[in-house]
Amino acid sequence: MSDIELIKELNKHLTRPLKQLKKISWITKGYVLNDNSEVTHLSIFKSRLKGHIPQELFELTKLKYIDIRDNEITKIPEDISRLKSLKYIDIRINKLSDLPQSISYLKDLERLYLGQNDYKSVPEIISELKALELIDFSDNQINAGCDALLSAPKLKNIYLNNNQLTNFPFDKVKNNQLEELILLDNPLSDYHGMTRDKIGRLVL
Repeated sequence: MSDIELIKELNKHLTRPLKQLKKISWITKGYVLNDNSEVTHLSIFKSRLKGHIPQELFELTKLKYIDIRDNEITKIPEDISRLKSLKYIDIRINKLSDLPQSISYLKDLERLYLGQNDYKSVPEIISELKALELIDFSDNQINAGCDALLSAPKLKNIYLNNNQLTNFPFDKVKNNQLEELILLDNPLSDYHGMTRDKIGRLVL
């Protein structure tokens, strides 16, 4: 089945049919095609999916960008591993509390937005995302698991504002490892002598 046919099938799950766009922004829904009529960018935020990610999405194997915010999603299926070209996932404002182990197969994934979900701990699998540069866990209930973030080899931007962290492994942060660490609105009590000269931008 071609990507255009898959979009037609995907539309059956949506409140309104998707439009082909030249470019996607955070306020536009639709899809972008490359020169081979393959879908590379897809935005279906706030589409009333009611927790279910349509299977057709995982057939769009050339996807680089997905925006699936605000759809009451409770689980990312293991089939996410089929989208090996993914660089960007925005799945904020849902009901996630974990990540599938298969997400580690996304070798090109650079940005992962998981804010406003139901996370209580950082999933350990984060440490295996070799290309990940930015992760957003803002507005969750996280109180553990942050060591996994410092084990991700290329992770430089971490957003953990408005969680339940009473501590962070500051003692494990290496010089120039992070460009940005946002920990605003957490009940932190121990900073292990952390200074701002060790991180490009530290907000506590």
